[in-house]
Amino acid sequence: MKKYIFIVLALILGLTGCKEEPDFGDAVFITGTLSSNTLRFAVDGTSSVGLTVSSSAKATEDITVDVAPAPELLDAYNQSTGRNYQLPPEGSYSVNGSSVTISAEKSVSSPLEITADGSKLNAGVTYCLPISIKKANGGLGILESSKTAYVMFNKVITTKVAQLNGGAYFNVPTFKGESSPVWALNQMTLEIKVRPSHLSSQISADLINPIMGSHESLQLRFGDGSNIPSNKLNFAKVSIGSNYHPDNKPHYESTFEETFENDNWYHIAVVYDGSKVRFYLNGNLEIEKQTEGGQINLAMSYGGQSWNDTFSIGRSYGTTWTYKGCLSECRVWTVARSQSQLQESMCYVDPTTEGLLAYWRFNGELQSDGTVLDETGHGHNAHPSGQINWLDNQKCPF
Repeated sequence: MKKYIFIVLALILGLTGCKEEPDFGDAVFITGTLSSNTLRFAVDGTSSVGLTVSSSAKATEDITVDVAPAPELLDAYNQSTGRNYQLPPEGSYSVNGSSVTISAEKSVSSPLEITADGSKLNAGVTYCLPISIKKANGGLGILESSKTAYVMFNKVITTKVAQLNGGAYFNVPTFKGESSPVWALNQMTLEIKVRPSHLSSQISADLINPIMGSHESLQLRFGDGSNIPSNKLNFAKVSIGSNYHPDNKPHYESTFEETFENDNWYHIAVVYDGSKVRFYLNGNLEIEKQTEGGQINLAMSYGGQSWNDTFSIGRSYGTTWTYKGCLSECRVWTVARSQSQLQESMCYVDPTTEGLLAYWRFNGELQSDGTVLDETGHGHNAHPSGQINWLDNQKCPF
Protein backbone atom coordinates (compact mmCIF):
# COMPACT_ATOMS: atom_id res chain seq x y z
CA MET A 1 0.00 0.00 0.00
CA LYS A 2 1.34 3.40 -0.95
CA LYS A 3 1.73 5.77 1.95
CA TYR A 4 2.02 9.56 1.57
CA ILE A 5 3.66 11.52 4.34
CA PHE A 6 4.26 15.27 4.47
CA ILE A 7 7.33 16.39 6.36
CA VAL A 8 6.15 18.67 9.15
CA LEU A 9 6.86 22.27 8.30
CA ALA A 10 8.14 24.58 10.99
CA LEU A 11 8.83 28.21 10.16
CA ILE A 12 9.16 31.07 12.59
CA LEU A 13 9.46 34.48 10.98
CA GLY A 14 11.40 36.80 13.23
CA LEU A 15 9.34 39.94 12.71
CA THR A 16 9.55 41.23 16.25
CA GLY A 17 11.92 44.10 15.45
CA CYS A 18 14.72 42.68 17.60
CA LYS A 19 18.03 43.53 15.96
CA GLU A 20 19.59 40.28 17.09
CA GLU A 21 17.17 38.30 14.93
CA PRO A 22 18.75 37.04 11.67
CA ASP A 23 17.70 38.93 8.54
CA PHE A 24 17.18 36.45 5.72
CA GLY A 25 15.98 39.14 3.31
CA ASP A 26 13.88 37.92 0.41
CA ALA A 27 15.18 34.37 0.15
CA VAL A 28 13.96 30.81 -0.27
CA PHE A 29 15.03 27.72 1.62
CA ILE A 30 13.93 24.12 2.03
CA THR A 31 11.25 24.00 4.69
CA GLY A 32 12.36 22.55 8.00
CA THR A 33 16.11 23.10 7.49
CA LEU A 34 16.60 26.29 9.52
CA SER A 35 17.40 24.27 12.65
CA SER A 36 18.53 21.00 11.04
CA ASN A 37 19.15 20.05 7.43
CA THR A 38 18.46 16.37 8.11
CA LEU A 39 15.00 15.00 7.27
CA ARG A 40 13.94 11.42 8.13
CA PHE A 41 12.03 9.24 5.68
CA ALA A 42 10.77 5.86 6.98
CA VAL A 43 10.10 3.68 3.94
CA ASP A 44 7.35 1.12 4.56
CA GLY A 45 6.69 -0.76 1.33
CA THR A 46 6.23 1.91 -1.33
CA SER A 47 6.16 5.25 0.47
CA SER A 48 6.25 8.91 -0.48
CA VAL A 49 7.30 12.07 1.25
CA GLY A 50 6.62 15.66 0.28
CA LEU A 51 9.43 18.22 0.36
CA THR A 52 8.52 21.91 0.19
CA VAL A 53 10.30 25.23 -0.19
CA SER A 54 9.55 28.27 1.95
CA SER A 55 10.19 31.97 1.40
CA SER A 56 11.03 34.50 4.08
CA ALA A 57 8.08 36.62 3.00
CA LYS A 58 4.83 36.04 1.18
CA ALA A 59 5.22 35.88 -2.57
CA THR A 60 3.76 38.80 -4.53
CA GLU A 61 3.49 36.60 -7.62
CA ASP A 62 3.84 32.92 -8.46
CA ILE A 63 7.46 31.90 -7.91
CA THR A 64 9.08 28.87 -9.51
CA VAL A 65 11.93 27.22 -7.63
CA ASP A 66 14.09 24.57 -9.26
CA VAL A 67 14.88 21.70 -6.91
CA ALA A 68 16.81 18.53 -7.72
CA PRO A 69 18.81 15.68 -6.17
CA ALA A 70 22.43 16.64 -5.56
CA PRO A 71 24.30 13.34 -5.04
CA GLU A 72 27.62 15.10 -5.59
CA LEU A 73 27.25 16.70 -2.14
CA LEU A 74 27.19 13.42 -0.21
CA ASP A 75 30.95 12.86 0.08
CA ALA A 76 31.51 16.30 1.58
CA TYR A 77 28.57 15.81 3.93
CA ASN A 78 29.95 12.48 5.13
CA GLN A 79 33.35 14.03 5.69
CA SER A 80 31.95 16.98 7.65
CA THR A 81 29.72 14.82 9.86
CA GLY A 82 31.97 11.79 10.27
CA ARG A 83 29.29 9.53 8.82
CA ASN A 84 29.39 6.97 6.02
CA TYR A 85 26.00 7.31 4.39
CA GLN A 86 25.28 5.72 1.03
CA LEU A 87 23.15 7.02 -1.79
CA PRO A 88 19.91 5.08 -2.27
CA PRO A 89 20.42 2.37 -4.91
CA GLU A 90 19.61 3.27 -8.47
CA GLY A 91 15.98 2.51 -9.21
CA SER A 92 14.97 2.53 -5.53
CA TYR A 93 13.46 6.01 -5.60
CA SER A 94 11.97 8.62 -7.92
CA VAL A 95 11.41 12.38 -7.77
CA ASN A 96 8.31 13.67 -9.56
CA GLY A 97 9.46 16.86 -11.17
CA SER A 98 12.28 19.32 -10.94
CA SER A 99 10.53 22.43 -9.63
CA VAL A 100 7.93 23.63 -7.13
CA THR A 101 5.75 26.71 -7.07
CA ILE A 102 5.15 29.22 -4.30
CA SER A 103 1.81 30.75 -5.22
CA ALA A 104 1.12 34.46 -4.87
CA GLU A 105 0.25 35.46 -1.29
CA LYS A 106 1.77 32.20 0.00
CA SER A 107 5.12 31.48 1.65
CA VAL A 108 5.26 27.69 1.25
CA SER A 109 5.45 25.87 -2.07
CA SER A 110 3.65 22.93 -3.55
CA PRO A 111 5.35 19.66 -2.56
CA LEU A 112 8.08 17.86 -4.46
CA GLU A 113 7.17 14.20 -4.07
CA ILE A 114 9.94 11.66 -3.40
CA THR A 115 8.84 8.02 -3.65
CA ALA A 116 10.91 5.06 -2.47
CA ASP A 117 10.55 1.30 -2.87
CA GLY A 118 11.42 -0.45 0.38
CA SER A 119 11.98 -3.78 -1.38
CA LYS A 120 15.08 -2.25 -3.00
CA LEU A 121 16.57 -0.98 0.24
CA ASN A 122 18.65 -3.03 2.67
CA ALA A 123 17.52 -3.42 6.26
CA GLY A 124 19.58 -1.52 8.79
CA VAL A 125 21.20 0.82 6.26
CA THR A 126 20.61 4.57 6.42
CA TYR A 127 20.70 6.01 2.92
CA CYS A 128 21.10 9.71 2.27
CA LEU A 129 19.85 11.67 -0.72
CA PRO A 130 20.80 15.37 -0.81
CA ILE A 131 18.07 17.54 -2.36
CA SER A 132 19.09 21.08 -3.22
CA ILE A 133 17.58 24.33 -4.51
CA LYS A 134 19.17 25.18 -7.82
CA LYS A 135 17.42 28.40 -8.85
CA ALA A 136 14.55 30.70 -7.88
CA ASN A 137 12.84 33.34 -10.05
CA GLY A 138 11.04 36.51 -8.98
CA GLY A 139 14.20 38.17 -7.77
CA LEU A 140 14.46 35.97 -4.66
CA GLY A 141 17.80 34.87 -3.30
CA ILE A 142 18.65 31.42 -1.94
CA LEU A 143 19.54 31.00 1.71
CA GLU A 144 22.81 29.09 1.34
CA SER A 145 22.78 27.45 4.77
CA SER A 146 19.32 25.97 4.17
CA LYS A 147 19.23 25.33 0.45
CA THR A 148 19.96 21.60 0.84
CA ALA A 149 18.06 18.93 2.74
CA TYR A 150 19.73 15.59 3.44
CA VAL A 151 16.87 13.11 3.22
CA MET A 152 17.60 9.96 5.24
CA PHE A 153 15.93 6.79 3.92
CA ASN A 154 15.35 3.96 6.41
CA LYS A 155 13.58 0.77 5.46
CA VAL A 156 10.82 -0.14 7.92
CA ILE A 157 11.28 -3.71 9.12
CA THR A 158 8.24 -5.82 10.02
CA THR A 159 9.20 -8.59 12.42
CA LYS A 160 8.20 -10.81 15.29
CA VAL A 161 9.46 -9.97 18.79
CA ALA A 162 9.84 -12.00 21.97
CA GLN A 163 7.06 -11.48 24.49
CA LEU A 164 7.75 -12.46 28.10
CA ASN A 165 4.94 -12.39 30.65
CA GLY A 166 6.91 -13.24 33.76
CA GLY A 167 8.69 -16.46 34.65
CA ALA A 168 10.48 -16.65 31.29
CA TYR A 169 14.01 -15.59 30.38
CA PHE A 170 17.10 -16.41 28.29
CA ASN A 171 20.47 -17.68 29.50
CA VAL A 172 23.75 -17.51 27.55
CA PRO A 173 25.82 -20.49 28.77
CA THR A 174 28.94 -19.47 26.82
CA PHE A 175 29.13 -16.28 28.91
CA LYS A 176 29.78 -18.22 32.13
CA GLY A 177 33.10 -18.69 33.92
CA GLU A 178 36.57 -17.17 33.85
CA SER A 179 37.05 -18.04 30.18
CA SER A 180 33.96 -16.04 29.28
CA PRO A 181 34.41 -13.42 26.55
CA VAL A 182 32.65 -10.94 28.86
CA TRP A 183 34.88 -11.60 31.91
CA ALA A 184 37.04 -8.47 31.48
CA LEU A 185 35.72 -5.96 28.94
CA ASN A 186 37.99 -2.96 28.41
CA GLN A 187 35.30 -1.42 26.24
CA MET A 188 31.69 -2.42 25.89
CA THR A 189 28.29 -1.58 24.47
CA LEU A 190 25.00 -3.17 25.50
CA GLU A 191 21.88 -2.28 23.55
CA ILE A 192 18.34 -3.58 23.27
CA LYS A 193 14.84 -2.53 22.23
CA VAL A 194 12.15 -3.08 24.84
CA ARG A 195 8.40 -2.65 25.14
CA PRO A 196 7.74 -3.06 28.87
CA SER A 197 4.47 -3.99 30.50
CA HIS A 198 3.40 -4.01 34.16
CA LEU A 199 5.27 -0.77 34.92
CA SER A 200 4.00 1.23 37.87
CA SER A 201 4.77 4.40 39.80
CA GLN A 202 4.93 2.27 42.95
CA ILE A 203 8.14 1.16 44.63
CA SER A 204 8.15 -2.55 45.43
CA ALA A 205 10.58 -5.44 45.10
CA ASP A 206 7.76 -7.38 43.46
CA LEU A 207 7.75 -4.85 40.59
CA ILE A 208 11.44 -5.07 39.63
CA ASN A 209 11.53 -5.73 35.88
CA PRO A 210 15.03 -6.91 34.81
CA ILE A 211 15.97 -6.52 31.13
CA MET A 212 19.52 -7.75 30.63
CA GLY A 213 22.97 -7.91 32.20
CA SER A 214 24.56 -9.53 35.22
CA HIS A 215 22.72 -9.14 38.51
CA GLU A 216 24.00 -5.93 40.13
CA SER A 217 27.31 -6.04 38.28
CA LEU A 218 25.80 -4.17 35.37
CA GLN A 219 22.14 -4.72 34.81
CA LEU A 220 19.43 -2.80 32.98
CA ARG A 221 16.18 -2.98 34.92
CA PHE A 222 12.99 -1.10 35.72
CA GLY A 223 12.80 -0.21 39.40
CA ASP A 224 15.04 -1.30 42.26
CA GLY A 225 12.53 -2.27 44.92
CA SER A 226 13.68 0.28 47.50
CA ASN A 227 14.03 3.80 46.08
CA ILE A 228 13.17 3.70 42.38
CA PRO A 229 9.65 3.04 41.03
CA SER A 230 9.23 0.42 38.34
CA ASN A 231 8.50 3.01 35.65
CA LYS A 232 12.04 4.37 35.94
CA LEU A 233 15.01 2.71 34.22
CA ASN A 234 17.87 1.84 36.54
CA PHE A 235 21.38 0.77 35.53
CA ALA A 236 22.25 -1.27 38.59
CA LYS A 237 25.71 -0.94 40.15
CA VAL A 238 27.70 -0.50 36.87
CA SER A 239 30.84 -1.97 38.44
CA ILE A 240 34.00 -0.83 36.62
CA GLY A 241 37.57 -1.32 37.83
CA SER A 242 40.77 -3.34 37.75
CA ASN A 243 39.70 -6.05 40.22
CA TYR A 244 38.01 -9.03 38.61
CA HIS A 245 35.22 -9.17 41.19
CA PRO A 246 32.29 -6.72 40.83
CA ASP A 247 32.18 -6.37 44.64
CA ASN A 248 35.60 -4.75 44.59
CA LYS A 249 35.12 -2.25 41.78
CA PRO A 250 33.87 1.35 41.92
CA HIS A 251 30.18 1.66 41.07
CA TYR A 252 28.60 4.13 38.65
CA GLU A 253 24.93 3.30 39.11
CA SER A 254 22.56 5.57 37.18
CA THR A 255 18.82 6.09 36.74
CA PHE A 256 17.03 7.95 33.96
CA GLU A 257 14.71 10.82 34.85
CA GLU A 258 12.38 9.66 32.08
CA THR A 259 9.10 8.08 33.18
CA PHE A 260 8.50 5.04 31.00
CA GLU A 261 5.09 3.99 29.71
CA ASN A 262 3.68 0.50 29.29
CA ASP A 263 3.42 -0.81 25.73
CA ASN A 264 5.76 1.81 24.22
CA TRP A 265 8.95 0.83 22.42
CA TYR A 266 12.32 2.18 23.64
CA HIS A 267 15.90 1.70 22.54
CA ILE A 268 18.29 1.53 25.50
CA ALA A 269 22.09 1.46 25.39
CA VAL A 270 25.03 1.72 27.79
CA VAL A 271 28.49 2.39 26.37
CA TYR A 272 31.86 2.19 28.13
CA ASP A 273 34.94 3.41 26.25
CA GLY A 274 37.58 2.66 28.90
CA SER A 275 37.22 6.09 30.44
CA LYS A 276 33.62 7.29 30.41
CA VAL A 277 30.37 5.40 30.70
CA ARG A 278 27.40 6.79 28.78
CA PHE A 279 23.72 5.94 28.96
CA TYR A 280 21.41 6.45 25.98
CA LEU A 281 17.67 6.45 25.44
CA ASN A 282 16.38 6.25 21.86
CA GLY A 283 19.79 7.34 20.61
CA ASN A 284 19.94 10.41 22.84
CA LEU A 285 22.68 10.77 25.45
CA GLU A 286 21.00 11.02 28.86
CA ILE A 287 23.84 10.51 31.36
CA GLU A 288 27.64 10.56 31.10
CA LYS A 289 30.04 9.70 33.93
CA GLN A 290 33.81 9.79 34.19
CA THR A 291 35.22 6.55 35.62
CA GLU A 292 38.56 5.52 37.06
CA GLY A 293 39.00 3.07 34.20
CA GLY A 294 39.34 -0.68 34.32
CA GLN A 295 37.15 -3.53 33.10
CA ILE A 296 33.52 -4.60 33.25
CA ASN A 297 32.82 -8.22 34.21
CA LEU A 298 29.45 -9.42 32.91
CA ALA A 299 30.25 -13.06 33.71
CA MET A 300 29.95 -12.61 37.46
CA SER A 301 27.33 -11.10 39.74
CA TYR A 302 27.75 -8.53 42.46
CA GLY A 303 27.62 -10.29 45.81
CA GLY A 304 29.39 -13.41 44.54
CA GLN A 305 26.22 -15.32 43.80
CA SER A 306 26.32 -18.61 41.94
CA TRP A 307 27.36 -18.82 38.29
CA ASN A 308 23.65 -18.95 37.52
CA ASP A 309 23.73 -15.21 38.16
CA THR A 310 25.96 -14.53 35.19
CA PHE A 311 24.78 -12.52 32.18
CA SER A 312 21.18 -13.23 31.24
CA ILE A 313 18.26 -11.65 29.45
CA GLY A 314 15.01 -11.21 31.31
CA ARG A 315 15.90 -12.39 34.82
CA SER A 316 17.76 -11.25 37.92
CA TYR A 317 18.90 -12.66 41.28
CA GLY A 318 18.49 -16.18 40.06
CA THR A 319 14.88 -16.20 38.92
CA THR A 320 13.52 -14.04 41.74
CA TRP A 321 12.65 -11.30 39.24
CA THR A 322 11.77 -11.86 35.61
CA TYR A 323 10.97 -9.47 32.81
CA LYS A 324 7.46 -8.60 31.66
CA GLY A 325 7.20 -7.13 28.19
CA CYS A 326 8.64 -7.48 24.68
CA LEU A 327 12.29 -7.67 23.58
CA SER A 328 14.01 -7.14 20.25
CA GLU A 329 17.46 -6.44 18.79
CA CYS A 330 19.69 -7.37 21.74
CA ARG A 331 23.45 -6.92 21.24
CA VAL A 332 26.69 -7.16 23.18
CA TRP A 333 29.76 -5.38 21.79
CA THR A 334 33.42 -5.37 22.79
CA VAL A 335 33.79 -1.83 21.44
CA ALA A 336 32.31 1.53 22.38
CA ARG A 337 29.69 2.41 19.80
CA SER A 338 29.26 6.07 18.92
CA GLN A 339 25.99 7.92 19.27
CA SER A 340 25.54 8.07 15.50
CA GLN A 341 26.14 4.32 15.22
CA LEU A 342 23.48 3.67 17.86
CA GLN A 343 21.02 5.96 16.10
CA GLU A 344 21.52 4.42 12.69
CA SER A 345 21.28 0.74 13.65
CA MET A 346 18.41 0.45 16.12
CA CYS A 347 16.43 -1.88 13.87
CA TYR A 348 19.22 -4.02 12.44
CA VAL A 349 22.99 -4.22 12.23
CA ASP A 350 25.27 -6.24 9.95
CA PRO A 351 26.20 -9.31 12.07
CA THR A 352 29.77 -9.14 10.73
CA THR A 353 30.34 -5.62 12.07
CA GLU A 354 33.66 -5.32 13.89
CA GLY A 355 33.35 -5.63 17.66
CA LEU A 356 29.92 -7.29 17.67
CA LEU A 357 30.32 -10.17 20.12
CA ALA A 358 26.73 -11.44 20.28
CA TYR A 359 23.52 -10.49 18.50
CA TRP A 360 20.06 -11.87 19.21
CA ARG A 361 17.28 -10.51 17.02
CA PHE A 362 14.45 -12.27 18.93
CA ASN A 363 12.45 -12.42 15.71
CA GLY A 364 10.87 -15.82 16.31
CA GLU A 365 13.37 -17.78 14.22
CA LEU A 366 14.56 -20.58 16.49
CA GLN A 367 17.21 -23.24 16.04
CA SER A 368 16.34 -26.95 16.07
CA ASP A 369 17.22 -27.08 19.78
CA GLY A 370 14.89 -24.18 20.52
CA THR A 371 17.63 -21.60 21.09
CA VAL A 372 17.80 -18.10 19.65
CA LEU A 373 20.66 -17.84 17.18
CA ASP A 374 23.60 -15.58 17.85
CA GLU A 375 23.64 -13.90 14.44
CA THR A 376 27.37 -13.18 14.61
CA GLY A 377 28.30 -16.85 14.20
CA HIS A 378 30.28 -16.77 17.46
CA GLY A 379 28.05 -19.43 18.98
CA HIS A 380 26.58 -17.48 21.89
CA ASN A 381 23.03 -18.72 21.37
CA ALA A 382 20.41 -17.61 23.90
CA HIS A 383 18.69 -20.52 25.66
CA PRO A 384 15.05 -19.91 26.61
CA SER A 385 13.41 -20.98 29.82
CA GLY A 386 9.70 -20.74 30.50
CA GLN A 387 6.92 -19.71 28.14
CA ILE A 388 8.15 -17.41 25.37
CA ASN A 389 5.49 -15.94 23.09
CA TRP A 390 6.22 -14.39 19.70
CA LEU A 391 4.31 -11.23 18.86
CA ASP A 392 3.94 -10.71 15.11
CA ASN A 393 3.74 -7.64 12.84
CA GLN A 394 5.91 -5.29 14.91
CA LYS A 395 7.51 -2.49 12.93
CA CYS A 396 10.88 -0.87 13.37
CA PRO A 397 11.34 2.06 13.50
CA PHE A 398 8.57 1.50 16.02
